[in-house]
Amino acid sequence: MILTVASEDLQVVVPTSAYSLDGFREWVASDSFPERGGVTYYRQEVLLDMSPERFESHSKVKSEISRVLGNLVKECDLGTLCDDGLWITNDGADLSNEADSTFLSWDSLKSGKILLVQSTLDSDGIEMRGSPDWVLEVISKSSKRKDTVLLPKAYHAADVREYWLVDARGDEIEFTIFVWRVDKFETVEPDGDGWRKSEVFPRSFRLDRNRDPVGGWAYTLGVQ
Repeated sequence: MILTVASEDLQVVVPTSAYSLDGFREWVASDSFPERGGVTYYRQEVLLDMSPERFESHSKVKSEISRVLGNLVKECDLGTLCDDGLWITNDGADLSNEADSTFLSWDSLKSGKILLVQSTLDSDGIEMRGSPDWVLEVISKSSKRKDTVLLPKAYHAADVREYWLVDARGDEIEFTIFVWRVDKFETVEPDGDGWRKSEVFPRSFRLDRNRDPVGGWAYTLGVQ
């Protein structure tokens, strides 16, 4: 039973029942679950990240990637792209988590590879159970261990076809595409111009940034 906390001001009580997958799912659906921050369950470890999201190195990156991929998914009628907050549970990986962005293909939804769990109050539901096709995580100071150590293992065990990982905190952007292979994720090597080919989306991508008119970062996810 492990509790990992990343927060500047944390006041959350985790019930002992939440250190199992079923108990964690019950806690998420309860009134006592925290309204802000990110909470992850993986193999009897509960990770709480209550730190505010960084604007330049996190929020802007996530928004640009979601904007570009959202348009591509709609244009090609590939499925549905869900921004921050989609709750995914995978029983085989013993994982329950909200990624920074998630893609569900029509094929996965039609085949039952991933299913909407309806709530007891209505047919809308709050949880998807199964294997998403693609997930994005943008690294922050408080999420580095989770995003680079725990989640690659968890997403591979959950049969996630592709995992995008971005670290925009330094002088250079670190943009990595991992594709699922039997033993582990394989890193997609960029070509000579920095383009990385996706197996989930029918395109190659490059993530760049430049200074905007007020000195902040402007991110561009290129597509070809």
